[in-house]
Amino acid sequence: MYETYYGLRAKPFTLVPDPEFLFLGIRHKMALTLLEYGLVNGSAFIVITGEPGTGKTTLLNQLLGQSRHQWTIGVLSNTHEALGGLMPWIMASFGLETKGKDEVQLFHEFGRFLEVEHTAGRKVLLVLDEAQNVGAVMLEELRLLSNLNDGRRRALQIMLSGQPGLRDLLEGPGMVQFAQRIGVEYTLDVLSDDETVAYIRHRLQVAGRQDPLFTTLAGRTIFRLTGGTPRLINQLCDHALVYGYAAQADTITARIVLDAAVARDRHGVLPFMVSPGDLELSHGELGEEQTEIDTFRTELVQSDGQAGHVDSASPQDPAVSYREAVALKQAGEYTRALVFFEALAGEEAWTTKALAQKALCLKATGRYDEALAAIQAALDRQPVSSQENVSLRYLLARTLEAKGRYDEAVAVYRTLERGQPYRDVASRLARLNPTTRSGRSGSVPQATW
Repeated sequence: MYETYYGLRAKPFTLVPDPEFLFLGIRHKMALTLLEYGLVNGSAFIVITGEPGTGKTTLLNQLLGQSRHQWTIGVLSNTHEALGGLMPWIMASFGLETKGKDEVQLFHEFGRFLEVEHTAGRKVLLVLDEAQNVGAVMLEELRLLSNLNDGRRRALQIMLSGQPGLRDLLEGPGMVQFAQRIGVEYTLDVLSDDETVAYIRHRLQVAGRQDPLFTTLAGRTIFRLTGGTPRLINQLCDHALVYGYAAQADTITARIVLDAAVARDRHGVLPFMVSPGDLELSHGELGEEQTEIDTFRTELVQSDGQAGHVDSASPQDPAVSYREAVALKQAGEYTRALVFFEALAGEEAWTTKALAQKALCLKATGRYDEALAAIQAALDRQPVSSQENVSLRYLLARTLEAKGRYDEAVAVYRTLERGQPYRDVASRLARLNPTTRSGRSGSVPQATW
């Protein structure tokens, strides 16, 4: 939905644990270093724990992706006590045949498999993700499996990844022998506020966005709401981008983040650290944020030479022209911005966006009839997404309202109200209620609905 608008080639905040997006903050870098150390030095057991969503699986995927040329790897991702014996699942994770064989046969065949891999010069790594679910009985089975190693070589290494319950399990009664075989263990913590800001920028850059998009205050607000848990950061950032796109915002501010969080808090189950409705932004913070936005806009315009100059002999990339035009619009230079948007309206892939932005410039300068014509032209093109259609209709209603055509504005607002709650439609309908308007000064025409 928002990828093209924000110059992204992929969704930057997907919940899929993709190692390409791995952000190595202080804690994640230390965790990766220790895990690599445990593998290289042949630790029998390697343990990594952390709260849900802290990035354990992404870290493991990165590690395993780097290691496949040295290790034969089997992964169990959905372990739990109801699985019964582990041996059939372990064999299957390495692609070994299990049909018609009992536990003893499987154990001995797995031993032969380790011998073959050792002879071929390959190490064997078994990874159990979500290992807090295995229980003490399965951990003892893993300990016995590690006995296949002898004093001369380490044929099998086992890595356990899980939530804090795994540590509780390992520290429980009867786990002394198992714990003594753990060569490396690390608890992965959440990101700090500075790391959260850097994390957001990192993922945007990996997704193709080099220019700043989230303000620093937006990033710190996200930290205050999520506590620095990467999975929660991803969810909130993705939601904020949808809100920013709907508002045709060129920068994701702290206010957009809070609006998205309030909506998610009302309609979703995202576990915020604090209630978004209780989080207030100080005047000082907002002032610093505006300074940051102004600085970015200035740099953006200057980076591509004299903004507003269109050289027909050297056409610019439409994406660059669009960013320059938006920067000019945000700076209040509507006439110069219109030059860009009118040129972009002739580019098939940019027509709808350019017409919408052109309408905003025209509306800002009081040229309402021209603005309405631009909006209608965009709507006639049948916007590619329902969200784009909603955004255009909201702009139509706002322009009709500014023009004083209240009955028509109300009709459009009511159409929008029938769908998902959108921006301030409900409050605008309440404000345009004939009873409310009758008390205003001036000759405002009364609606007939």
